Amino acid sequence: MKNMGIIKFTQHKVLIYIVVGIFLLLIAWIVLLNAHHLMVEVDQPEQADAILVLSGAKGEREAEAAKLYHEGYSDKIIVSMAQVGWNTYTGDIMRMHLVELGVPNEAIFDYGDVSSTREEAKQAVPILQELGVEKLILTTSKFHSGRAQWIFNRQLKKAAVDIEVISVPVRDEVFDSSWLENHKTRKQGASELMKFVWEWLKL
Repeated sequence: MKNMGIIKFTQHKVLIYIVVGIFLLLIAWIVLLNAHHLMVEVDQPEQADAILVLSGAKGEREAEAAKLYHEGYSDKIIVSMAQVGWNTYTGDIMRMHLVELGVPNEAIFDYGDVSSTREEAKQAVPILQELGVEKLILTTSKFHSGRAQWIFNRQLKKAAVDIEVISVPVRDEVFDSSWLENHKTRKQGASELMKFVWEWLKL
């Protein structure tokens, strides 16, 4: 009888674990389906003192910055310098692309030697102050826009610099609740969520 009681208790315990596990998986799935709300931050474009383009992607980010420039939202574009090869920096590549897209070379400013979004934000402070920026358009990929704006706001606050950051990522990109259905967006989203957690843990 004692053994029967132990067996029943064990079975009951296993059943609870299974139910709790299914519940947690369901919660995780709901969170993942809505994770794009955390990753994507899109503001309405408005007149700003400068447009800052973050390194990365394959030309879409600076192409969006060029569109914003030609639409009259700002007369300055700032690009970050991340080394991608021997004596090769993203800022130089973006500058060439921007000029090709009709942005005058003298309207483009570069800064830093960065390897992360946090460094891009931290090292941007001096040039933003030098250019007298009070309102900044931040341009990056959609999946990266939420974390980028969050990091920039935090770094500016740490530096006691009062600059409004407007997030205008690549406007024709799609990154929504369907991000789990596509291999490319799944990879982007998973990486971004891990970086979000890592950035939060480094607070």
